[in-house]
Amino acid sequence: MKRFAFSTAVVVGLFLVNSTFAQGFRVPANYAFDSKDSYHKYDKDIIRFANWLEKVAPGDEEGNVKRGGRFFGEWLSGCSYVQFRSNVRIDGMMSESRQYMLYYEAGWVRYALKNQPKPDKQQCAYAGLKMVLKVYAENRGQKKDANLDELLKLEDDGKLKSWVDDKTD
Repeated sequence: MKRFAFSTAVVVGLFLVNSTFAQGFRVPANYAFDSKDSYHKYDKDIIRFANWLEKVAPGDEEGNVKRGGRFFGEWLSGCSYVQFRSNVRIDGMMSESRQYMLYYEAGWVRYALKNQPKPDKQQCAYAGLKMVLKVYAENRGQKKDANLDELLKLEDDGKLKSWVDDKTD
């Protein structure tokens, strides 16, 4: 009987955790980027968005991802202290699966925010790719991507970090 009660408690706990994530990321109400200082006010929300996004499979929760992505994009395009830099060589590895670019940017920015005031751009790029590969590996049944499979192999072999260092300038 104790095992049944414990098992039931575990199942209920997992259900509550899943339902929390299923609610999606909530964009801050009435957010405004009206001055350079106003961006700092949303740093924690940007990190929460990246943490939430990392748990969402591409194509799932499209409405929440779009709303969160729009908020993220507005913040990123005007933020003066986090300068995301696109990298043709790294971006090209996601050319077959463009939906992973948001994951890359979110992972990149999350690392940058957590490592202010001077985040290392190679580490930011590595963190962004790690997020992409985590989501891709957890959702492999969706669509195969030879480029991402190649990056997963590099990661498995412990060579992804040096690959990123070589591809960033």
